Amino acid sequence: MSMREQELARIARLYARYLNGPLGHGVMDHLKEGESFTIRSQDETLEIIKVDGKAVVKVVEDPTTKATNDVGGLSNLH
Repeated sequence: MSMREQELARIARLYARYLNGPLGHGVMDHLKEGESFTIRSQDETLEIIKVDGKAVVKVVEDPTTKATNDVGGLSNLH
């Protein structure tokens, strides 16, 4: 796993921990089972899905990120 992939996995874990903790219940309580939302930043896109009452965070490939990664020589994530 590349350094970039490790960093994205770490970010996803941190979001999952936050959303599944006491401070994230306000967000997760408003989602129905199977419902999702997306968080986009300059460098990554995260999809948060409510599964079994918990947040599951996935890193999603964004065309803009892909182009940036290709130029920067970073591998694409799936």
